[in-house]
Amino acid sequence: MRIYIKLIAVILITALILPMSFTSCGYRSKYDTVMEYNGIKLTEEFYNYWMATFKRNILASYTDAEDTDEFWSSKFDETRTVEEYFTEILNKEIMNYLISQDLYKKNSLKLSSSTKKAIKNDIEEKIEFYGGRGSLNSTLSKMMLNIDALEQIYLWEAKHDYVYSYMFGQNGPLEITDDVLIEYYQENYYRIKYVVFYTTDIAVDEDGNYVYDDRGELVSKPLSSEALEKKMQKINEFKTKLEGGTDFDTLIKDYSEYDTSSYPDGFFVSENDIDIWGPEILKAVINGKEGEVVTVTEDESVFYVQICKLTPFEELTDADITQLTNLKFTEHATRKVYNDFYEQLSAKVKINTKVMNRYKLSKIKPNPHYSI
Repeated sequence: MRIYIKLIAVILITALILPMSFTSCGYRSKYDTVMEYNGIKLTEEFYNYWMATFKRNILASYTDAEDTDEFWSSKFDETRTVEEYFTEILNKEIMNYLISQDLYKKNSLKLSSSTKKAIKNDIEEKIEFYGGRGSLNSTLSKMMLNIDALEQIYLWEAKHDYVYSYMFGQNGPLEITDDVLIEYYQENYYRIKYVVFYTTDIAVDEDGNYVYDDRGELVSKPLSSEALEKKMQKINEFKTKLEGGTDFDTLIKDYSEYDTSSYPDGFFVSENDIDIWGPEILKAVINGKEGEVVTVTEDESVFYVQICKLTPFEELTDADITQLTNLKFTEHATRKVYNDFYEQLSAKVKINTKVMNRYKLSKIKPNPHYSI
């Protein structure tokens, strides 16, 4: 099963549960502890909430995602199922939020009054939207929560974000330097150019309008036998010229069925951009060699991808920097430092496997409330 994994912003946030499962606001959990770090406990109602919300985002964000046993048990790679892969991501995010609560305390950080007020106002708006505290609590109870617990979730998220900005921002203990950016660029990015041929057509209805599926995506249809024959002739002509040494830029101009003229120097590619390129192109580029042209055949297209020399960091043009900025290059580099830092600290997280195993992505109901 082909899954387009991408880095998306999902609400994976936790609730502040201090030793003995109390919080500063007096919230007391009646549920079991799933994780603990330096005396800060994270109980199962919050774990249930994050998993349900994460599952909702998975189903909404990936083209091939379906809430079926077949999907969750399908192979993501040689060693993991799809469920195992996403559960690993979920648990790491939850650990990071848990660890952040300790870092927040150790670094004597304080949320601004405006941040706290915004959280309070958000809760009040939800109470009004759902028709009162009782009604909102009734809705939340179906996810093992109440209003106090939901407020703690928002506080944990805010504290995590504050720690992130403090630790990795300007003048922070782990500020992202130019050297860090250069190293990340060199180790994680490739540059490519490509020629693409589309091997299907776009479906239209009886009135000539494009047809969309239930996800809002265009529906394709097979080419007619005549059109397919002409397409194969065009592809074979291209391949003959490619093998004959015709300049690849010339071939792009003469044959590619997608206009890439706005990127004359090529595209930057990294594993962060799998939502743009798909797994097959990324795999071919990563495993290929500089100067090589690799062929990637997909369901609706054939790509001929030239792996170019990666532009030295100090020679990047304004257009290059704009492209990298649009690809969130700095954010990804920061995230790498963040992940490495938290990975070291996570060794001290105590996990109650028995309690954690009560919750499975394949079995839990997705959070149906986009406002919660």
